[in-house]
Amino acid sequence: MKFLPIIALSALLLIGQSCSILFMPKFQEVEFETDSDSTSIVVRDKEIGSGKNFTGTIERRGYQVLEVQTPGFEDDYVLITPEKRNPVFYPLVTLDFFLLPFGMKNRLIYNPVSLNYATLQIIPKQTLKHHRDSTERYLQVKKISIDIKDANKDIQFYSIRDNDSIEATMLNEINLRKSNEKEALEKEALNLQELPKKQRKLITLAQEVPKDTTTNPIFSEDTKFTEELFNELLETGYVDTVNKIFQDVNNTLILQTRIEKVDEFNIYDLTSSYRRLGVSMTWFSMNVYDEIIDSTTVYAFSDPYTGGGYMGIYSGEDYAIMMGSAVKNAFTQLRNDSAYIDKVKVQSDFSSKDSMLALQKPKQWVTDLADASLATVIVKQQDGSHGSGFAITQDGYILTNYHVISGTYQGKAVPLQVILSDGQKVDAQVVRYNTARDIALLKIAQPFEKPFLLLSEKKYKPIMEVYALGAPKSIELGQSISAGLLSNDRNTNNNRLIQLNMSLNGGNSGGPVFDKTGQLHGVVQSKLIGKDTEGVAFAIPSYLISDYLKIQLK
Repeated sequence: MKFLPIIALSALLLIGQSCSILFMPKFQEVEFETDSDSTSIVVRDKEIGSGKNFTGTIERRGYQVLEVQTPGFEDDYVLITPEKRNPVFYPLVTLDFFLLPFGMKNRLIYNPVSLNYATLQIIPKQTLKHHRDSTERYLQVKKISIDIKDANKDIQFYSIRDNDSIEATMLNEINLRKSNEKEALEKEALNLQELPKKQRKLITLAQEVPKDTTTNPIFSEDTKFTEELFNELLETGYVDTVNKIFQDVNNTLILQTRIEKVDEFNIYDLTSSYRRLGVSMTWFSMNVYDEIIDSTTVYAFSDPYTGGGYMGIYSGEDYAIMMGSAVKNAFTQLRNDSAYIDKVKVQSDFSSKDSMLALQKPKQWVTDLADASLATVIVKQQDGSHGSGFAITQDGYILTNYHVISGTYQGKAVPLQVILSDGQKVDAQVVRYNTARDIALLKIAQPFEKPFLLLSEKKYKPIMEVYALGAPKSIELGQSISAGLLSNDRNTNNNRLIQLNMSLNGGNSGGPVFDKTGQLHGVVQSKLIGKDTEGVAFAIPSYLISDYLKIQLK
């Protein structure tokens, strides 16, 4: 029996525990006060209760993040912090004094199990989820990508002591490191010395995570962020799910995002820690032709995160959760920007603001298929992409689609060449365009004997036989002809188009649609693509083009 204390001490040292840890209650009852009977609170993927007032049980484990969910409101992530010692700690810790000489001080004093949360947690009011209304454009998300130029400069790790104004402190630390990196690192090292050895070691390990963007798990989930933002837009009505074919392209804005800088923060007190990311990202607003309208750089923090697997090591999934949170918060910040709010307002006036342009009416024009071939051209960009076009005057004015000549930036002309029916290449200038109607007028210094005659009155009828000329798929297939039927007019969602029952391909865009007498009826614009979909194409009615471009034949 005299060896029993020694055996007990040996057992405690062997398992690395103490009386205060072994016998301290690991769970605590906490009262929650929310704004709604529909609110539920989730901790570590487990619902602990719901309603306006309820009592839930929480595990004592230091910092905890409450996920607050209410239908119709944005999910909130509320950090709760241990505040004071559990009264049970003091009588139990007296039994552990004999362990102090064995290096157990940190384990006794800094263990989060010994700390209580506030017994009443008042949940802040949540933000109502913003749904699209009829005054706003539709939104699409193209891609959220990682674009780190210099990993050593653009990926930084910070250790910060927790306080009541943590976001301001994080920004101050970033600015301090930018202005005096040596002073900032020395300050962080001094702060770390206050921590228990085990926690200090974990933070040091986290600082040593490789910054190589090809191996670091923080950069492995960028496609997931795109999907998450798309689902957010879908849920709030910003994705047009009604008009599958005739979407309102003039009132659709496309978003593309580049993540360019990542700051990782380990925020700690003497017992535990949590993580947050600060992410700098540039949001590009684009039109349906993939042209950049403008860009805005936003810096946003993720919500607090207390995940982390074994020994507090954070996995790729942990980083993906934090990054996704930062992207969502950045989008919320972007949506509250006054310039962005003005940009997403629905447009209703798609008329040309140009003054009337008088063109010389041709003295002779296309009257058969052979003439049509000679009046049709290929429009080629410097990058090799191409479409079709056709002459409407004898002195070199050419019509094509705007999307055939669109570039990287809206309104910025790109170098263009026109390839004539005999293979001759000539430079082309953009005279004017109407992006809302996907039509453009070009000019080349090359005459045409017989151009198409552009009339301002409707001449076609449903079910009439028509032809299209262009360069489907490849420049080598220039002046290829397709035959089919003109099905009917389609007029919906600011789109006025002719439906064609005809086999067309991408390079046909901008080419003429005409009948056997050479009379012009439309400009090829698009086709339906998808499984079991063949021979459904659309064209811009040619009788509307004079109005779209403010041109007049004299």
